[in-house]
Amino acid sequence: MRIDLPYGSGHLPLEVGDDLLVEVLRPNTVELREDEGAHLEEALDNPTGSPRLEQMARAGQQVAILCDDISRTTPTDRILPLVVDRLNRAGVRDGDIQIVMALGSHRPMTAAEMARKVGKSLLSRISVVNSEFRDRSLMVRLPGIPGAPEIWIDRRVVEADLRVGVGGILPHPAAGWSGGGKIIFPGVAGEETVAAFHLMHGRTPQNMFGQVENPVRRAMESWVAERAGLGFIVNVAFTPEGRIYRAVAGHFVEAHRQGVAHAREIFCVQARRRAEIVVTTSHPADGDLWQAGKGLLAADLAAAAGGTVILVTPCPEGVGPHPRYIEYLSAGGPEELLAQAERMPASELLPLSVAAASLRIRQRLDIALVSGGISPQQARLSRMRPFSSPQAALDEALDRRGRGARITVITHGAETIPAAV
Repeated sequence: MRIDLPYGSGHLPLEVGDDLLVEVLRPNTVELREDEGAHLEEALDNPTGSPRLEQMARAGQQVAILCDDISRTTPTDRILPLVVDRLNRAGVRDGDIQIVMALGSHRPMTAAEMARKVGKSLLSRISVVNSEFRDRSLMVRLPGIPGAPEIWIDRRVVEADLRVGVGGILPHPAAGWSGGGKIIFPGVAGEETVAAFHLMHGRTPQNMFGQVENPVRRAMESWVAERAGLGFIVNVAFTPEGRIYRAVAGHFVEAHRQGVAHAREIFCVQARRRAEIVVTTSHPADGDLWQAGKGLLAADLAAAAGGTVILVTPCPEGVGPHPRYIEYLSAGGPEELLAQAERMPASELLPLSVAAASLRIRQRLDIALVSGGISPQQARLSRMRPFSSPQAALDEALDRRGRGARITVITHGAETIPAAV
């Protein structure tokens, strides 16, 4: 059996003998509507838990539209024009609208990437800026909450009269699913606040990939999104090919939960049983090792204890926005890392916390890495065994475990939530 593994803009081949016990997991095929725009119009006409957007907006208001960034494949260029049109109908001028790319701690988007995410036509009419999570002069501190960390949010968002979140609903390592209030926190939060978000993830022992009701999301929604005044969201569940399956609009919790139910129909897949060997890609979160960890989370849900995971990821941007992340991956275990958290600056607390979550997986599983963007030396530093190809990694795993080992292949690791029996 030949399996083509998505790898950047291409594929890598994997041959698996017909005599081996193999299961291939990929996002589910769903029935799509010919007119995608109809989903969006219906959602905007019938919002959940909220008045319609054009009833909330009025002439003279300053409106901030928060949009997910280039690390997400959300077809925002097909969503944003409809949102802006509704605002225009309410009397809001183009000059009073600003689109803020919600980067969290990701790198700034380039002008070309903004054009792809927003659409060239809209980019020529509306101001589009990157959030600036390290620039304190562009941040506002929200009033303190007992037991909560300091909450810093982008001033351009806080000072707007109306805040609208636009994005996709995809599996996420800490929040369970993207979308909803996540566009505010950590989307447009300051460095200390983003670090607190990731530290909550690092300290939570369970794999929260695809679990919407989890402690991190509850804090995200109650501590920040409500207090920052996220007034309205437009979220979509979409296929790996970028086709819109369903759209939701309205309140950032009520509408979001409806959207998660739709997204689960695409991304939650049933596995027959846990496997001794799991081959997973990071697709489509292929940019760097920071994003590629989503593939490990998916594999963790499909692998038997003590199994081998083969992570296949191109990582053209290398380790990613936090260079010491790979160094933290060399630690002996998550508790060793987390013990250092109190004396770490926010810039280092971020990669340390995400590394702690990855180390919990490494305690349970053996990890091999196939990557053109991560050198063998870097792989060994992170205690992942480097291989030149998926085939070489699988052949070695079979040599060690025997040809009776069960094999699971996950073609879209960043967007698949296996439910293994």
